[in-house]
Amino acid sequence: METMPRSNVTAIIPTTPIIRRDDAQDFQTLVCKGESLMDRVIRRTTLVGNVFKESDIDAAWFWDEDEDFLPSPNILPALQDLGIPHDEEDVEFVEINQNIAIRIGNQEYPPTGGRYHNAYIAAGPRSTIIAQRNFSPRLLAAPGQKIPQLHRWSDVVWLAWTILAGNDDKGQLRYIIRENITTKLTRRIMEYIKRARPDTNFLPWPGQLYDLASDEGKALLASPHGVGVAYLVTDHSDVLGSKKYPVVCIFTAPTRDEGREEKNDYYMIWELRDPTEMDEMELDRLKTCRDMI
Repeated sequence: METMPRSNVTAIIPTTPIIRRDDAQDFQTLVCKGESLMDRVIRRTTLVGNVFKESDIDAAWFWDEDEDFLPSPNILPALQDLGIPHDEEDVEFVEINQNIAIRIGNQEYPPTGGRYHNAYIAAGPRSTIIAQRNFSPRLLAAPGQKIPQLHRWSDVVWLAWTILAGNDDKGQLRYIIRENITTKLTRRIMEYIKRARPDTNFLPWPGQLYDLASDEGKALLASPHGVGVAYLVTDHSDVLGSKKYPVVCIFTAPTRDEGREEKNDYYMIWELRDPTEMDEMELDRLKTCRDMI
């Protein structure tokens, strides 16, 4: 089984002097939130507890498949090294939208503009979700607007995954890739880590790897691009298994958008690891986390 490189797993690094106050405060706030999420991930405490059926996605969302989708060239080295199949016939790209008014029971809901556009690769132990363009109804809805109960990324994407993967592969989900991250908070936190940690240099794949025992791993778990992974792992441990622990890799690629000020695009790969695949250092750090909470 291919795993993301372990040699870059960071030790906990003492906080260096503050570089920019707002970024440092945001980082420490996310570290605290990440510790709470880590507690739930380790103990498998359900975060939401909503139980949705596959038919619920058809009632609240509109589904469109793109048969011609191919992954971005910027993540191809990662897909190749991790042994993730990515030819056209291997990948199912689905756009799930809330772009027209819907009725669920006696309640009407105006369109929110929410959209979850993701690619799904059902490939046994290398099964992968590539998160491309994801905007929550809660984020886009007008103030006070009612939104359907089925609105979280983790719930919608999980239902789509179970439909597309089927019984053989749905419990084998291993990688969740967050492509071309533009959310300001997530990018600011990654930039803060890069500036504040002298040994950090986000390079092209294989980039930098963090586990949940590091402050960086906790902050990234609590970021907009990590919290959904925590929800997905804990709320569906009955299918995924109760001994999967996420680690995250950050890497960059030169931006392909000439109009952007940023020179690099950021990518995250979350890997759901079983303790049997962890080396001695990772297991010791996981045990330390358990003892602390």
